[in-house]
Amino acid sequence: MARTRIAGRLLSRFAIAAVAGFVLAILLCSVMPLAFGDRSLVVRSGSMHPAIDTGDIVAVHPIAPAAARIGDIVTFKSHGKLTSHRVRSIERQGAKRVFTTQGDANTGQEHWSVPANGRIGLVTYRIPKLGFVVVKVQSPAGRFALIIIPALLLGVSLMRRIWRSAPSAPSAGARDAPAI
Repeated sequence: MARTRIAGRLLSRFAIAAVAGFVLAILLCSVMPLAFGDRSLVVRSGSMHPAIDTGDIVAVHPIAPAAARIGDIVTFKSHGKLTSHRVRSIERQGAKRVFTTQGDANTGQEHWSVPANGRIGLVTYRIPKLGFVVVKVQSPAGRFALIIIPALLLGVSLMRRIWRSAPSAPSAGARDAPAI
């Protein structure tokens, strides 16, 4: 019985620590970049393989277009989506900068422009594969797992403590026994 209780405690503590670790990792990846003016994004395609893979989290720092250099990985809006590709060329055309970018795993290039006083994103670092966890957590099932399941485990743990510490009523035979 004692071994079962100890195993149950260890298992519940491990589960709580695992959930807390996932939550902490997600917060660090999502919130910490904001403290430095950056933004974190989950990579959803393999166009930048091997430098950046699907499921990686990248931190993107806003920069002026003039600060971008050939070889940088920049984030820009393309067809309503954010895209992160490597800069192949930059040209100045009047009050705007014209970029040619290409994913490392792609054969085609994109040509796009941004006003000289505009902003683009510079990919400053990546965290491999943690984006898969972020995507799962953001799903309804992930939210359920991170909120409801730990709450249920905590409730069960508290109920077990209450039931264990409740004094037991004396049995009928114990009342009739003479006191020594």
